[in-house]
Amino acid sequence: MKIKNYLKYNLENSLRSPVFYILSVLFSLFIFINYFIRQQFFSGNGSTDLILFFSAVPYICIIAIPSLCYRQSFSIYDDFIPLSGLERQFAVFLSQQTLFSIQLILLLPAVLLVNLFGTTDCGQIFTSFICLFFYGAAVIALCGFIQNLILNKVSSLILSALVLAVFNSAHLFAVYVQLPDFLASFFKTLSFAWHFDAAGKGIFDSRDIIWLLGSAALFIFLSDSVNQLKKGRKFTKNQKLSRILLPLIAFLIMLNGNRWYTRIDFSANKTYSISKYTKSLISRIESPVKITYYRSSSIAKLYPQIRDVADFLNDYASQSKNISLIIKDPDKDSAVRTMLENYGIASQQLRTVSGNSTEYLTVYSAIVIEQNGNAETIPFTMAANTLEYDLDGRLRHLMSGTSRTVNIIIGNGMSLNEDYSYVIPWLSSQGFICNALYVEDPAFESALSASSGPLLVIGDSEVKIDAAIAIESYILSGKGNAFFAVSPYVCDIENNWYLTQAKRTNLVELCEHWGAVFLPKIAADVSCSRITMYADDNSSTQLMNYPLWISLLQQQNSPLGMILFWANPLELTSREDEKGQTLPYLLTSSASYSYEIDKASPEKLIETNPFVLQNMSTKDINYSQQIVAAEVTGAIDGLYNIGHLNNSHIIIIPDQYFLSSLMNGYIGGENGDYRNFEFLTNALLKLNGEEELAALQSRTNRDSSLYKVSDVVQFNTLRLITFIILFVILPLLVNAFGVVINVKK
Repeated sequence: MKIKNYLKYNLENSLRSPVFYILSVLFSLFIFINYFIRQQFFSGNGSTDLILFFSAVPYICIIAIPSLCYRQSFSIYDDFIPLSGLERQFAVFLSQQTLFSIQLILLLPAVLLVNLFGTTDCGQIFTSFICLFFYGAAVIALCGFIQNLILNKVSSLILSALVLAVFNSAHLFAVYVQLPDFLASFFKTLSFAWHFDAAGKGIFDSRDIIWLLGSAALFIFLSDSVNQLKKGRKFTKNQKLSRILLPLIAFLIMLNGNRWYTRIDFSANKTYSISKYTKSLISRIESPVKITYYRSSSIAKLYPQIRDVADFLNDYASQSKNISLIIKDPDKDSAVRTMLENYGIASQQLRTVSGNSTEYLTVYSAIVIEQNGNAETIPFTMAANTLEYDLDGRLRHLMSGTSRTVNIIIGNGMSLNEDYSYVIPWLSSQGFICNALYVEDPAFESALSASSGPLLVIGDSEVKIDAAIAIESYILSGKGNAFFAVSPYVCDIENNWYLTQAKRTNLVELCEHWGAVFLPKIAADVSCSRITMYADDNSSTQLMNYPLWISLLQQQNSPLGMILFWANPLELTSREDEKGQTLPYLLTSSASYSYEIDKASPEKLIETNPFVLQNMSTKDINYSQQIVAAEVTGAIDGLYNIGHLNNSHIIIIPDQYFLSSLMNGYIGGENGDYRNFEFLTNALLKLNGEEELAALQSRTNRDSSLYKVSDVVQFNTLRLITFIILFVILPLLVNAFGVVINVKK
């Protein structure tokens, strides 16, 4: 009861101090400014991923927590309180921890406001607050120890801030200074970033919590020991032994937390957990599988996410006795590096700075999966969020003895290496073997007939009738399904964005024969991409909505949403053969509309100028949901060939630019927007008969875009409301609460 009264006494005095309210306002404002302004949340490329929000907390804590722990004037009465030294230390710690928890609670309004713009991960929020709570406990105990150790208040405050600054950036020491392995491991263990990495992804990791909680207990105990020594207390032999053993035991528990630990995945999609599909796949393994993780010690010292990769591989291997896991360090064995070269795995260059010199370290983080003398590789990985999909795809190929091939045909005269430069690297990283075919090649027909696997056909304007016949013949032969990204119109994407009639439309006519009719319109939507337009002299910029770049909302076949550029709406017609059907695959929002093609203006079929479109009247527009992709399944007949196929699977999207490097560069921003390519991967997996793997691929990604607000006026209104609540109302409420508490007392 005495400790409860003492705790209440400390809290009441702290809550009456103006310092606490000033610190609380500065604490929250710093984090809000960093996330919403410095990270450019409202720039059009903002993200609802809150890891950057929470990771700013320790930096303001460099000032906030030492100030929070600063001894108040009422502490002079401590010696008259009938409590033991340890009880007194614990009560002071609890009061300061309570104050820090109040400051954390002040961050909740920002989290709720972010959810108005897009989807936040509740698991990430939960684990981040838990980890920050225990981080606060460890740091408060540390600052309390320093202030008990140093009598001078100002000196202890400055030293506490310096120590926290070192701890917050300790993991970076190995980047700039060459350190022995044991020192690099020691510094990364001290670093907050290292212990927050898992929590920031939505993972509760007992290793991090035990370390932080153990640190708090250790420094509380050391603070009591320092106070006892200052008072001249003499300890018995048993007391001396306990004063030595207890900190030692606590430290050993903290270190051994790495051996016996628990990881609980709270992330929204359970991204870091073994799925039912994986367990089912692994249960079918009949012969031994060896997984070798080639991980450079230099990269493991620098990046905490590498630990996640190793942890997930351990969980994966533990699912079956037929799977063995070996971790090797290529840095220590030249024979291992030679072996990696034989697998076609290249090293990556990691930049480090030491003094005035810059060095590049050669590092590996590759995975090789072997079974029955065959091998599949993951050339480089630094994240565990897509690792399950990568492992399952390669394991499935080993078990089936087949490879995942996609045949890519560019039919609009553009270059696969330049205009669609992301396609092959992306698909290769997803485990596809890419086979590029060229319609202008005289040997195109023979090369196509010798191929197998799904077709990816982009564009139609340069596909002559002979090539169209060969493509249809390939599909009807049953060698592979097809993904068509075609349109009857072409756009001058590098210059004025004018739309004109395509030179040829043989593949468009083929798609229409199968029930997907391209309407003579261009789809538009209130849910669209925001683009930055520059004045003629580049003196000013303007952020505006561009309705012809449709931002598709999350839906079954596009779990992340995506962007379409000048897409045609489709009309699906009934098929004569009842065994086949053509169904909607992608849909716009219900606030969609369209612009009619003006055939009287062949050089500019519709108005595409963003400034003109912005000023056009929307009074008479009829809004409705439109089909912007179709799926053909079941029986189909040939248009150019006399043929028939009973089990077709074809996906048609009326946009030949959604994979263009230039167009994705417009919408990508600094962090890139890869949703179009995620959609492509998902569709090709389905066409390859890997529907379950496609579902797993969808699970590994989360849409962190600001998709909930598409209207510019609404966006600006919500931005203003956010600023008013966080930067005006919240600080006023905090200070008003302080005034009420003081007036009441």
